[in-house]
Amino acid sequence: MGLCVPGCYEGATSAAASGTDSGASDSDGPGSASDSEDSSSETGDPPPSAACDSDEVQVGLARMRLLTRYEYDNTVLALLGDTSSPAQSFPPENQSTAFENNASDHQVTKDTVRRYLDVAEDLAATARTAGFQTLPEGTVPCDVATGDAACGSAFIASFGRRAFRRPLEADEQALFETLFTTEFTSRGFEEALAITLQAIMQSPQFLYRIEMIPEGASVGEVVAVTDYEAASRLSYFLAATTPDAALLDAAAAGELNTAEQLEAQARRILETPEARLAVRQFHRQWLGLSALQSVTKDPAAFPGLELDTAAADWSQSVQDFTEHVVFDGGGTFDDLLQSDAVFLSPALAEFYGATPNGDGSYTMPGERAGLLTQPALMALYAYPDRSSPIARGVWVRQRMLCQTLPPPPDDVDIEPPSVDPSATTREQFAEHTSEPACAGCHVLIDPLGFPFEHYDAVGQWRTDENGLAIDASGEFSGVTDEDLVGPVDDAVDMAGKLAQSSDFRDCATEQWFTFALGRLPDEVADECSLLQASDVVAESGDIRDLLVAIVVSDAFRYRVVDGGEG
Repeated sequence: MGLCVPGCYEGATSAAASGTDSGASDSDGPGSASDSEDSSSETGDPPPSAACDSDEVQVGLARMRLLTRYEYDNTVLALLGDTSSPAQSFPPENQSTAFENNASDHQVTKDTVRRYLDVAEDLAATARTAGFQTLPEGTVPCDVATGDAACGSAFIASFGRRAFRRPLEADEQALFETLFTTEFTSRGFEEALAITLQAIMQSPQFLYRIEMIPEGASVGEVVAVTDYEAASRLSYFLAATTPDAALLDAAAAGELNTAEQLEAQARRILETPEARLAVRQFHRQWLGLSALQSVTKDPAAFPGLELDTAAADWSQSVQDFTEHVVFDGGGTFDDLLQSDAVFLSPALAEFYGATPNGDGSYTMPGERAGLLTQPALMALYAYPDRSSPIARGVWVRQRMLCQTLPPPPDDVDIEPPSVDPSATTREQFAEHTSEPACAGCHVLIDPLGFPFEHYDAVGQWRTDENGLAIDASGEFSGVTDEDLVGPVDDAVDMAGKLAQSSDFRDCATEQWFTFALGRLPDEVADECSLLQASDVVAESGDIRDLLVAIVVSDAFRYRVVDGGEG
């Protein structure tokens, strides 16, 4: 038996015919909005859109969040000017979603704590060795050669505000001043400064994004985030780093508590270079690009491919493409799925025989349509020497439609069929839909993978395989958008239909929400926020408008008071 993904047996075939997906995740969020509206009309309950017109605020539970590795590195860069990316030595984040910043998954370990200590010592020592001259201007508010206790106190207040993303409490200021004074008395100003910096960088207030229980608030109560909490939420979502001076000043002035104020800051941040880094991070994680590091390809099948650099070049190419679409191109989801531009390193451009367009992008041989046909993704979801319709179909089902299929049971042979030089890959994998044990899932997977058969195991265009003509036809089923259901000619046709579908727009909205909030959206409490953001996407199609819609949503502006269990 070939690669089989059972577990969709019961009702899967009938579900595909009826336009639903029995394997979809319980947290599909906006993808199930139309189903919710239909069922509400039958039960007499008001549809979600009606409930969203009320003044009552409902949001899901948000827990304190440990900085991810890339957030740590970007924050260190902003605070200290350090470009060494020290967090890459930290253990990788645990993940149950596509994203690394999920508060429930990303937890501290003993090994991580030890690495925090080591890195803080290294950062402080580096700054000390350079006489603190490498720190951003104004970080140390005096000449270190003549520094005194007053300067140390001022440093603690100003640096602590940046590091903790809010002004220090009186007891925090006093604690660090005591440490500084003790070291200053015995070891001098520079050493005291280094040790105090080290202590701040090891503090939970730096390592975690903590949202404290407001005075007088009850557990379970919905409260507005404070201005400083809003600054952190904005900055780490849209800039992937600590709040800049403009955000902190706005928080100090109480100017981050209305939707209009938040929108203005969001649009300002989206014009900064840091916003491009955040968009790249989102797509790196959403698309699973880190897995490219372990991709192998058969050198005999692809002799011109530089395998030593291909993984990094592939990852860079997709992130360059998404950055270009969002900030330099049309900025829409339609562009994301249908632009024919490709960004390649010189080595990859030579390998693929791509033609430069003069703006940094390339035109590749064969037909291309945005994300779905990026050579990096075709290479990622393929075998070393041939394409993988199953991997590509599952990828579309999970990442583009936000649906989940169960893994194969232990007693099923998941090895792909042996290579048959007298048949196409599609013909060799056809048994999945012909065998009853496999058909339940594969009627949902294979028709979304076969449209990519014009792209080989490294994403090169082909019209035939083993001397036989390629059949790249496929079909959408198991979706809620009735206009999406039906046949597709190939991957380009698939991309065009996806770009116009509510299923993809709702999935993209859910993915951006998950990234922004550091948690899966609550399908009840966050439903109105999701619906309102989805409406914005349906109207404008602009990715930046979606990000702003998330920022002004209740889910972003409010939180539930946590009793500390998390």
